[in-house]
Amino acid sequence: MSSTTDGRTGTFDPRPAVGAIQRARIVEAMVLVVSERGYAGASIGSVTARAKVSRRAFHEAFYSLEECFLAVLDEGAARTSALMSEAFAAQENWLDGVRGALAALLSFFDGEPVLARVLLVEATAAGAWARERRERHIASLTALIEARWGAPQDGHMYPLVTAGVMAALLGVLHTHLVTAREGPLITLLGPLMGLVTAPYLERRLVVREIERGEAMGHRLCKQRHSQPTQAVRHPELPALLLDPRAHRARACLLYLASNPGVSNREVADAVGVSGRTQMSALLARLACDGLLVKCAGAPGAPNAWSLSDYGVRVARVLARAVGGSGASPTNRDRQPSSARSTDTCTVNISAAPRDACVTS
Repeated sequence: MSSTTDGRTGTFDPRPAVGAIQRARIVEAMVLVVSERGYAGASIGSVTARAKVSRRAFHEAFYSLEECFLAVLDEGAARTSALMSEAFAAQENWLDGVRGALAALLSFFDGEPVLARVLLVEATAAGAWARERRERHIASLTALIEARWGAPQDGHMYPLVTAGVMAALLGVLHTHLVTAREGPLITLLGPLMGLVTAPYLERRLVVREIERGEAMGHRLCKQRHSQPTQAVRHPELPALLLDPRAHRARACLLYLASNPGVSNREVADAVGVSGRTQMSALLARLACDGLLVKCAGAPGAPNAWSLSDYGVRVARVLARAVGGSGASPTNRDRQPSSARSTDTCTVNISAAPRDACVTS
């Protein structure tokens, strides 16, 4: 883990977190630009304009546009693999695991249609280098699936059968998106269950799995449409973070932006909190405000803290405020020593208004 402590003050230096948040903004912008123009129509200029960052910030994060797009593919693969693996792990029966994993994948793509198009369609047209990376991810996912279900009970595992099923499945999704067929991807759950199980089960059992998949897909689709569609309104910044004295709370959020999954003690050391009780109370307060999520460790192991989706958006606002408050090395070094704050995470609160300032 890279150092995030200012050598002169011994307090948390937010600049690495700012860099991590800018990188995330660049990746998000890359997804949007490629979905609209294709990779061939993308440029560093179009991505930086969309991300509202400088070319210098882009090149601090990525060597080239190609490297940035590979990061999109890598992060997309990591997210989908984690979702499918979690769905498999929640089931004891391999058929239930497959159904749950497919439902998780299709629901994810329905919720992220822009990313889905980039991963399933645009990646195949970006070039041989992108297709090679995509094939690596597909091979890793195929290996994960095989490890989860092994040889299905009373079934036959033929050489390359899982790879063939995976290729056919991705082909169906690709065609659905390219031809702009009506209906969300989750409506394909039944047919895809038939595609996946056909090599292993008798015909009557395959039909049963198609029916079960269709029923589950219909139920999930109905739930999705029953949720009222509301205009997206950016949430307010919590009052705690708007308090000029809450520099440690802001430092905590920025530190977790670039160091997810760390323990109470690691956060405390980074932001300069010596009291164990004080640190626990601060983390609990941030979690209560919806900014953090805690993953309880195994017996005897520490908890792991990360930002929630809301926390990520708030951290971006704080990063911009920090960036505009003179926290860069150049600006700090130009200040007379008497004017330098010993708190490297003091931000210009006026740069983070209470309403409608948390951008996605």
